[in-house]
Amino acid sequence: MWKRKELKEQGKVALKRNYWKSVLVTAVFTALIGGGACGAGYSATNSEYVQNMTSGNISVGAAAAVVLVALLIIIAALAFVILVNVLIVNPLLVGINRFKINAVNDKGNVSDLGHGFDCAYKRNIKTLFFVDLYLILWSCLFIIPGIVKSYQYRMIPYILADNPDIDKKEAFDKSKAMMKGNKWRVFVLDLSFILWYLLGSITFGVVSVFYVEPYKQLTDAALYEALK
Repeated sequence: MWKRKELKEQGKVALKRNYWKSVLVTAVFTALIGGGACGAGYSATNSEYVQNMTSGNISVGAAAAVVLVALLIIIAALAFVILVNVLIVNPLLVGINRFKINAVNDKGNVSDLGHGFDCAYKRNIKTLFFVDLYLILWSCLFIIPGIVKSYQYRMIPYILADNPDIDKKEAFDKSKAMMKGNKWRVFVLDLSFILWYLLGSITFGVVSVFYVEPYKQLTDAALYEALK
């Protein structure tokens, strides 16, 4: 039976052994998943168009046309974000988990990031697409079922990274089996990092980038190794 203290110690040792590579890999992924929202916002509060609308100087037809165009732009932006997530971010997640598994066991290589693209790419995008879809659907029911399912599916990206020949159904089944009876304990493991994240917040993310997040990620990889 795994223990939090032992997993966190393994994470620290792996981070020390792979420090700069771990920081780089974590930073790349964080920047990619956070970059989709950048530049998407547009404030028209002080624009001439809004002033005209509020003053009644624009026709209803023109206003409807502008609203329609804005909706189409929003839909196109959302479709682009989803496409990037499915085709790039998710396979990259598999590669990052390959790096973390290697780092915990010995040494990870930055080249591991390409693993999700080079090995079973179609399977990776298909499986992780369904992970995202199921989590959205479960979360639409209630928040709690969505959280429970997120823990149930948590090992899937690691399983894909570690088993090139496994299919979607096997990956789901294996993650469910690994997390059976462990979901609460893993939740507590996550909570044990809360003070580290608070420290990261008060240092404007500096500590998070250079220590907390790589440490947490490698501890998660140690968890996978213990569960498998």
